[in-house]
Amino acid sequence: MDIFVARQPIFDAKKNVYAYELLYRDSSVNKYTAVDGNKATAAVLANSFMEIGYDTITNGKKAFINFTEQLLNMSAPTLFPKELIVIEILEDVEPTSALIEKCIEFKQKGYTIALDDFEYKNVEKYKSLLKVVDIVKVDWMLNSPEEKRKLVKEVKKVNQSLKFLAEKIETDDDYQEAQKNGYSLFQGYFFSKPTIIKGTTSQNSKINYLQIINEISSGSPDFYKITRVIEKDPILTLQLLKLINSVMFRSIQKVTSVYDALVRLGTVEIKKWISVLMLREATKEKPIEVMRISLVRAYFMEQLANVTKLRTRKSEAFLFGLFSMVDVLFNYSKEELLHDIPLNDDVKDALLGAENEFSNIFKIVEYYEKAEWENLGKHIAEKGIKINPFEISGFYYSSLKLAESLIEY
Repeated sequence: MDIFVARQPIFDAKKNVYAYELLYRDSSVNKYTAVDGNKATAAVLANSFMEIGYDTITNGKKAFINFTEQLLNMSAPTLFPKELIVIEILEDVEPTSALIEKCIEFKQKGYTIALDDFEYKNVEKYKSLLKVVDIVKVDWMLNSPEEKRKLVKEVKKVNQSLKFLAEKIETDDDYQEAQKNGYSLFQGYFFSKPTIIKGTTSQNSKINYLQIINEISSGSPDFYKITRVIEKDPILTLQLLKLINSVMFRSIQKVTSVYDALVRLGTVEIKKWISVLMLREATKEKPIEVMRISLVRAYFMEQLANVTKLRTRKSEAFLFGLFSMVDVLFNYSKEELLHDIPLNDDVKDALLGAENEFSNIFKIVEYYEKAEWENLGKHIAEKGIKINPFEISGFYYSSLKLAESLIEY
């Protein structure tokens, strides 16, 4: 399934890119379509950080992202490093004491906060919130020339350290006027229209989400149980491993185990991650048969690895089997998809067709699937794989049962 995110650059006074605002799009048509705010923000977050990739979208600059009141209350912004995002509070969010407390909490953790679409008439109403935020975005169309001049002066009385961002700047005259009146950041069609970045994904099982949420919400969550739920879903596994190995977490070493990734994230972050994905959930179902084959292969590879030279790397053999049909799941080439997947090089090379221990074991899986018994025996002999041929059937049927039980679970 194709996914889309629009980005619009925000410039400083020297016309250098300061950041990008990330915007919801559901197609290649460059316009906003009415959709629930929670779902729109969740889609932007999931598509940008967990699918397409943060660096691809922002080139290392900060990302301004709109957060609804619900997402703010569930601390969704803290799933993402403070160095990467600016929390943008929408104009329809009421400046309640609860919201202000939440913003103070974000500030104490080092996050930058922007107040969106601000109007001069709301200075008094938002006074308490203005003391907390870092950037005020002023809609150039919603304020009169007089109000735009007075706004900076009046708001500075409340918070001297505030920066002002003039948005919807459409002409050079607008830009010059904004600079003259104390605005240091600029956004609008005069500089650049939003551009759309396209990626692809598949859908996750809602049941898996619910199982993870239920387990993580229990008094003493079992990470091994959560690992089993995630490992039965190649797409969810891929998203988790991409997330934990992304720039967001700055892992010194590759994390290639689902369990290790969960431990690194912790219960709070897991819950936020799954919540974002749940909100992003669309309607199209995942191909169950492809999931079934992927799971059978994963367990088959794991059991074969356990009785061969790969016994110390059986978890990687499991992932090899799980990702062996990743191109079918995502409708993209393996080369493109595996580029950002945090697998060790020999695993990745084998998935792309290179011959090594992993591909040699996987050949056993393929020959067994096709019932090519003669080729299977020949392959084992030629590659010197020390395995009892009579064990292979047992491994396959065991893998089949494990896969079926997970799908039905």
